[in-house]
Amino acid sequence: MVRKTQFPAFICGAAALCGGAVIALTTPDQIVIRVAVVGALAILSFATRLLPEAVTALLCFLAFLALGAAPASVIFSGFSSGGFWLLFSGLIIGTAITRSGLGQQVALRIFSRTGTSYRRAIFMLSLSGIGLGLLVPSTIPRVIVLMPVAVSLATTMGFTAGSRGQIGLAITAAVSTLVPTFAILTANLPTIVQYSALETLYGIEPSYGAYLLAQFPVNLMRFAVLLAVLLPFAKTSKINPEATLPPVEPMTQRQKYLLGLLAIAILFWATDAMHGISPAWIALTVATILLWPGSGLLEKDAMRTSVDFSPALFLAGIFAVSAVAGHVGLSTLVADSLIPYLELEHGATLHNLYAITGISVVISHLTTAPAAPLILVPLAGAMADASGWPVTTVSMAQIIGISTPLLPFQAPPLIVAMALAPIPAAALTRVCVALAVGVALFGLPLTWLWWQLIGLF
Repeated sequence: MVRKTQFPAFICGAAALCGGAVIALTTPDQIVIRVAVVGALAILSFATRLLPEAVTALLCFLAFLALGAAPASVIFSGFSSGGFWLLFSGLIIGTAITRSGLGQQVALRIFSRTGTSYRRAIFMLSLSGIGLGLLVPSTIPRVIVLMPVAVSLATTMGFTAGSRGQIGLAITAAVSTLVPTFAILTANLPTIVQYSALETLYGIEPSYGAYLLAQFPVNLMRFAVLLAVLLPFAKTSKINPEATLPPVEPMTQRQKYLLGLLAIAILFWATDAMHGISPAWIALTVATILLWPGSGLLEKDAMRTSVDFSPALFLAGIFAVSAVAGHVGLSTLVADSLIPYLELEHGATLHNLYAITGISVVISHLTTAPAAPLILVPLAGAMADASGWPVTTVSMAQIIGISTPLLPFQAPPLIVAMALAPIPAAALTRVCVALAVGVALFGLPLTWLWWQLIGLF
């Protein structure tokens, strides 16, 4: 029996399983059917945690190998992706931030401004997440930096592990670094992939200002919904009445050294457009320095005793499902099958916006957000012809769908966040669903009116 706290995730996972069954009934291609069923079962397990994530990932590898669904290079392609190595390195960096006491030092300085006010803590973490989006052009590094601080802040405020207060602060840090920052063109990998593909296929060069102008309303609304969902935690979260501001002691040499490394890493992440070094390799360099014998930043046996790498297997499993689905043509089959049912019509209709956004949400959950543009951008031309919209406007609508996760596994940064902090998948899923409902009920109508005002239609 599924526990009550897992119910929303169970519903979404069951929907994925039903989707796999529909595909199995509507295509004669046996390998596509088998991949659809394996992928749907994997999504169900990831969503509900019926099995440990690492076990589900290993079963995915074994199932795809047994089926001969794709070459091993495709099945295990996640291990060569930058996202995997960002997560791998992030687990090491997050451990160092926590064990060195640097997270506690930063938390104490935040605590000096928030005190025991839960609302101020939520605002501070939210603004910190968005502020990092302006500086660091990749979400996972932002999560790596902010999550240990959120956990330390919760401890300083007197919240016990697993309490509503701690979970609320951790989810705030996780979601604020990702969802509202989709208003910034350079802040997230999916938008970078989207506009790289647009330039390649359609010759459309990205405009930072135009993108910000178009995506501003829906992401402002997301930020408001995020606060509306998380601030009520303040009413039921019991703050330790003895949680007063401890004395802020000077940083140790170890903490100063680690802070310096992080400052250098953030500088390189923020300027990657200038030097071209992947954020993953920057993070891997920092992780190597942390593990270097004699550095004094992590214990010699930290890899065996302090760092849990099972989330990295989880991410590799997600990438395997995405890569194999793409290899056998499952993702394209789903997209091609759904487009006729969108019933796009010429004109600046709200129906078109809902339809294009909706299919983008579906495709991003079949492939994960970073991979979704590779399927959606080639379809943008056909959608533009059917709707009479410019390709740029269609792409803007696709981005809204890609940036609207219903399940945490759709966005790798949320997987990293759950690895770095004790965030229950069910709680994070409920927040994701609440944000998606906010987009559907308020964000899309607001965006439709705004786009008419600024002439995107």
